[in-house]
Amino acid sequence: MKTIIALHTGTGNSLYAARKIPDAEIHFISEFLSGRYTLPEDTEKLGIVFPVYCWGLPFPVREFIDKCLGTRDNSSLGYVFGIATCGAFSLYTLHDLAMSLSDAGIALSYGNSVKLPDAYLPLKKKAVTDEEARKQAAEAEGKLSSIADDIEHEKIRIPRRGPGWRVIRKLSETAMKPRRNPALKSNENCIGCSTCASICPMGNITIENSGPVFGENCISCFACYHRCPHNGIDYKGASGQYNGLVDTKELMR
Repeated sequence: MKTIIALHTGTGNSLYAARKIPDAEIHFISEFLSGRYTLPEDTEKLGIVFPVYCWGLPFPVREFIDKCLGTRDNSSLGYVFGIATCGAFSLYTLHDLAMSLSDAGIALSYGNSVKLPDAYLPLKKKAVTDEEARKQAAEAEGKLSSIADDIEHEKIRIPRRGPGWRVIRKLSETAMKPRRNPALKSNENCIGCSTCASICPMGNITIENSGPVFGENCISCFACYHRCPHNGIDYKGASGQYNGLVDTKELMR
């Protein structure tokens, strides 16, 4: 049975996790939303892999479920799984995923999460070092291997909900809604290489006059900040860059 993964990732943690699923065909969620890729009608096994944003689903994942899954015949889907990557803990994110899929007439068969290096700058202004990232990735290998084995054998694992999950879901939807992020700015190191524009999962950055222009559609994934090869983007109060677990070229849209 062919496995297709719909992937949302900023700095690459979720791509790293998605690649642990054997023989999976991975497509960025931005490909689905732009119409560059359409889920085949006979798809039987679908995975959704994404980072946790404010204990909930990233905006593109909600949009993918609503616009791409909610408008098609999903009767062929026999096994649907979700993997959430997080810097701390996922809380009720996977239950949020299950409820969002249910609204589209789809049952989530399996949900699990794995802790990987934290790239979110507002809470921790100092970026994860390469040594810290390698250590955390090594610690996650056992969990990732277990998840891959569960999915290969189509294990059922229904995420549990907890008290106040609807409030947290609403908080996540509101807090992570796309908007302008005035704290992101280019600096004198910028050479206008356009890496930031190429990797932005929201297509929110354009290059004008040899520098980035940030639009109104930022979801604060901070891929532009961390992945700039010249450290040419500042975020107020932040220092260092998280170089990630996959090569920057693999994140370019």
